Amino acid sequence: MASIVPAHGDQIRNVAVVGHGGSGKTTLVETLLHQAGLTTRLGKVDDGTSILDTDAEEQKRHITINMALAAFSYEGTKINLLDTPGFADFAGDQRAALRVVDAAIVVADASAGVQVGTQTVWAELDRTKMPRIVVVSRLDRENADFDAVLGQLRLAYGIRVVPLHVPIGTHQEVNATIDLLHGTVRKGPKDPVGPDLPESERERIGEYRRQLVEAIVETNEGLLTRYLDGAELSYEELRDALHAAVRDGGVLPVVAASSSKKVGFGALLSTIVEMLPSPTERGAVSGTDPAGQDVVRRPSPDERLAAFVFKTLADPFVGKLSYVRVYSGTLHHNSSVYDATKGETERVGQIMVLCGKEQDAVDAVGAGDICAVPKLAASNTNSTLCDKDAAIVLPPIVFPEPSFSVAIEPSSKADLDKLGAALHKLLDEDPTLHVRRDDATHETILSAIGESGIEVAVHHLRDKFGVQVETRVPRVPYRESIRGKAQAQGRYKRQTGGHGQFGDVWLEIEPLQPGSGVVFATRVVGGSVPKNFFPAVEKGIREQAEKGVIAGHPLSDFKATLYDGSYHAVDSSEMSFKIAGSIALQSCVKEAQPYLLEPIVELVILVPEDQMGDVLSDLNSRRGRVLGMESADAGHQRITAHVPLAETFRYATDLRSMTGGRGVFTSKFLSYEQCPSHIAEKVVAAHASTEEPAAAH
Repeated sequence: MASIVPAHGDQIRNVAVVGHGGSGKTTLVETLLHQAGLTTRLGKVDDGTSILDTDAEEQKRHITINMALAAFSYEGTKINLLDTPGFADFAGDQRAALRVVDAAIVVADASAGVQVGTQTVWAELDRTKMPRIVVVSRLDRENADFDAVLGQLRLAYGIRVVPLHVPIGTHQEVNATIDLLHGTVRKGPKDPVGPDLPESERERIGEYRRQLVEAIVETNEGLLTRYLDGAELSYEELRDALHAAVRDGGVLPVVAASSSKKVGFGALLSTIVEMLPSPTERGAVSGTDPAGQDVVRRPSPDERLAAFVFKTLADPFVGKLSYVRVYSGTLHHNSSVYDATKGETERVGQIMVLCGKEQDAVDAVGAGDICAVPKLAASNTNSTLCDKDAAIVLPPIVFPEPSFSVAIEPSSKADLDKLGAALHKLLDEDPTLHVRRDDATHETILSAIGESGIEVAVHHLRDKFGVQVETRVPRVPYRESIRGKAQAQGRYKRQTGGHGQFGDVWLEIEPLQPGSGVVFATRVVGGSVPKNFFPAVEKGIREQAEKGVIAGHPLSDFKATLYDGSYHAVDSSEMSFKIAGSIALQSCVKEAQPYLLEPIVELVILVPEDQMGDVLSDLNSRRGRVLGMESADAGHQRITAHVPLAETFRYATDLRSMTGGRGVFTSKFLSYEQCPSHIAEKVVAAHASTEEPAAAH
């Protein structure tokens, strides 16, 4: 890897490359690296030669799954580019990248324009007030239209979106861009300043320059006054004002680029250096000390150390690799730091500067810079590294909540032994994954943002950690209850050589209010069942209630009263009365009008107004009850609905399909409600079919 100039503060640009999936983000970064002299051969996503997409799943799918860091120097400035996934299923890494950068490059496909991913990330950039530029890429494509995409951007996001570099020529004839601010034509990477502007382009370019200059002077009162007075503004004045406007969000420049034609990338590199803010300009970072008091750290090497782990990679051969942003102070190799989040001391051995899979070891990394640290023992994503006597905890990354779940089961005993450790490493690597044990169904549930996230996680378990698992739709954690009152006998008698087994109980059950659980009582008179057997009867009842009676799901919200029975002085035992209690409960339930309860979840769905009809119709087909609709931002409606959990397992995929990826939702458990009879009958029948072989045995 080419040497990188050590940098501090003003000499650094930390930039996330974001946009819709498939818009050309990785290709753009690969071309920038090639233009800057970091690579001798242009890597390509489609043929698997990209130095950034190193994961086997990325190469197979031709998409970015993991954030990739590309660090390089250009004209004395160190540039850290974070190439992020564009597909919603892998949005966690995009969120992590945006947490630690100072600016963003939004990539828009010249033939597709403003897409769903563009809108999603734009809203996130607006929320965090992130400075940005827009790159209209793939200008050589047949349907490419820079002017149309610029018009879409201005229509969607206002007149602060203005052109900075405009292409000359269309499609395969694109051969140069013009820098509207400087007034120069930049032809190619080896010939930055080309011929004069063609006559046919003068009117169009003149209009674009007017838009740019007016947007700049609108952000600077002094320049605006002079502009309105007809004064000539110098390039330096406009450049400095544009830099300030981009930093403050007052102007959002649009530049043109074509990777296949190698057009626009020299200009883009200059724009990154000249127009995007440095860590120093973005200012101090805030956190809290151990006492919970607010602490501010300036991006200066003179401050005490504050560094943040924003990404963890788990490699089965190399070990753990942590991506770290240093906010203040200096991180040195072969040093000890304090993980204020975990309360543990960490040893920092090597410090690496990354460019894709290429690594360079460095002695130290200063304030504002980004690096990678291998083999941190306890620290993971969201950990703050600092000096122990000047501890600070920086705010964590808030990751998207998972919305797609599967039940996983190891394929063999060997896989079972390795599964726990593998899942722990997998969750370290991707915090958007959640794993939990469902006590009601006794399943291990793996959840991700979407179906593709689950597929990739399962492949990583197999290929990276050597664990094979099977997946299936999770079981619905139904519950059983009763409506009526019933009495029944439970009698267990078994004669073997020597002592036999005998237990005999009479049980009465009655329904209780929802949430009451299982209540056990006694009213035995005359010693028909000795008191020392009461706990055994209760244990038998509770264990059977946990197993269920009619459908194999927990039975609850009832009172069981032991009121009579008999015993044998020699053959009665705790085990026999436990079994008798279980038998009595089963007999009682069948006479007490049993029914099935199903879990209900509350969905809060954000959808575009023009797709409300499809979403509401679909909710109706899922037995959903719509409770309310209200206007949200940017032409969206917020729908709140109560839907049976059984109808939501594929909702993440189905909603994305219905809305073209523009709909999102959150889900939370609400309550249990009575299951409709036709569905309950199917659940009971399915349970009976699995019980029959055991009964026959």
